[in-house]
Amino acid sequence: MTEPLRDEDPTKVAPPPDTGARDADDHADPDAGPGLPPPTAVESLVGALLEAGPEVAEHVVRAAQELLLAVQAIVDAADRAVKEQQSVRADQRDDASAGDPAPEPAGAADADAAVRHLDLAE
Repeated sequence: MTEPLRDEDPTKVAPPPDTGARDADDHADPDAGPGLPPPTAVESLVGALLEAGPEVAEHVVRAAQELLLAVQAIVDAADRAVKEQQSVRADQRDDASAGDPAPEPAGAADADAAVRHLDLAE
């Protein structure tokens, strides 16, 4: 009969089986205190841009500027449309108060009460 091989040092302890999942604290120094929190999405993006190089970062910045210009154009157009609607409704109210009964569309009185200025910059 053969006996299994034994380690010569009985004080050695076999490492626990690897389950595949490890905590981040397994490798941390217990005297080091709490570590940094994981990076946010913005921090990860900035880190990736820095690693990619200045050309990539320049393209991303230009694309962001173009998107901002497009959004500004949309906001300006929406603001103009709202001002035009307010002007038309104010003219309709002025005509109605002057005694010139202009035909109001159905529900116009309810729409005037529901329309209010929205500050799109907020």
